[in-house]
Amino acid sequence: MWKFLVRRILLGILIIVLGAFVVFTVIRCMPTSFMEAKARQLSAGSQGRIKYEDLLKQLNEESGMDGPIIVGFGRWLGNAITGDFGDSWKNWRPVTDIFKDVIWWSVLMNIITFIVQIGISIPLGILAARKQYGKVDYAVTVFALACISLPSFYLGTLLKYIFAVKLEVLPLYGLFSNNYLNMTGMEKFGDILFHLVLPVITLAMLSIGGLMRYTRTNMLEVLNADYIRTARAKGLPEKAVINKHAFRNTLIPLVSYMSYLLPSMFGGAMITEQIFQIPGIGFYSYEAMTQGDIPFAMFYTTFMMVLTQVSLILADIMYAAVDPRVRVN
Repeated sequence: MWKFLVRRILLGILIIVLGAFVVFTVIRCMPTSFMEAKARQLSAGSQGRIKYEDLLKQLNEESGMDGPIIVGFGRWLGNAITGDFGDSWKNWRPVTDIFKDVIWWSVLMNIITFIVQIGISIPLGILAARKQYGKVDYAVTVFALACISLPSFYLGTLLKYIFAVKLEVLPLYGLFSNNYLNMTGMEKFGDILFHLVLPVITLAMLSIGGLMRYTRTNMLEVLNADYIRTARAKGLPEKAVINKHAFRNTLIPLVSYMSYLLPSMFGGAMITEQIFQIPGIGFYSYEAMTQGDIPFAMFYTTFMMVLTQVSLILADIMYAAVDPRVRVN
């Protein structure tokens, strides 16, 4: 087991380094350059006393953008290994400091989203499998297909229009009300949760459909197995057959599917946080990528790759927890 984990960790590190190099190359080749915009701004502010070309050259030298791509990536990688991801070109603050300030909003939103989608999709998927080709099964299937088909920007905008603009029962955007500073501790927490209702619904619906269909398919396969028919023939209650025999074996393929939910939620949060103006990691990363802020964009993509590799390793460990055959092998 330890040898397996060491091999997976080393392979994950190699994948992260190669992926970071690809992302660094793509970002360097993008037409958008924050340095060019900054040089134009400073040149205009100096009323032409300092030439744009001189300012651009100075900024590129200070940021290490004046050399070949491989040299720039090697310099970035060497600093990243020591925990130094540089300063954000947009905010002129260390990238790690910005990350510490904004990540907790994304973590809170995604933890709530994960709990909601697991609590909805798995029970509905099991129910649809038990009521195969019935009205409940068709209703769950239609709902799942609708969740899969709707993109996040459309769904988020639609929810804002219905519940914030038309019905005026939920806030339009942001995390805090106008009187937030005058609230007590519990009132502040409740106000934040109230503002997260629409973003959480948007993020949860993006994954509910796929997980629901996946659960239904695997539960149907398990329910048609010989040992399930044997358990029913012995006179076991249907509840015991589903919970003790069928559901445990359904978890095996679900572990693989759910391992992708955590990084995918953080990736999807980029658009959702932008729509609802949630000051999380996705919101700042979107602005960094659109404005050419390479240090922050590189940190975010590397963070996503690390999160993906950690999720896959945890999935392998969870396989052993739910399937004794994996532990034997």
